[in-house]
Amino acid sequence: MTAAAGGITTRRTRSRQPGSSRPRRRTVAPDEWLTVDEVCVELNIGRRTFERWRTLGIAPRATRPTRNGPLRIKRSWLEEWAEDGAT
Repeated sequence: MTAAAGGITTRRTRSRQPGSSRPRRRTVAPDEWLTVDEVCVELNIGRRTFERWRTLGIAPRATRPTRNGPLRIKRSWLEEWAEDGAT
């Protein structure tokens, strides 16, 4: 606010138009590797449920990209699994 000629005036700022802001999108690699924990968060399930699904053969395809490394799931595999009528 500024004082001008005995009165108080407000400084006008340019308001942001709702459609003018750029959408915030997460940049995702076309086929990124996800950990089991990341998949569980996306599916809103527990780790134990994911392991049970693997035992029953209904979980999304997963592999170990390195010999003794952690289990990983490609995003495309998860999307295919979901499109095919996941559980």
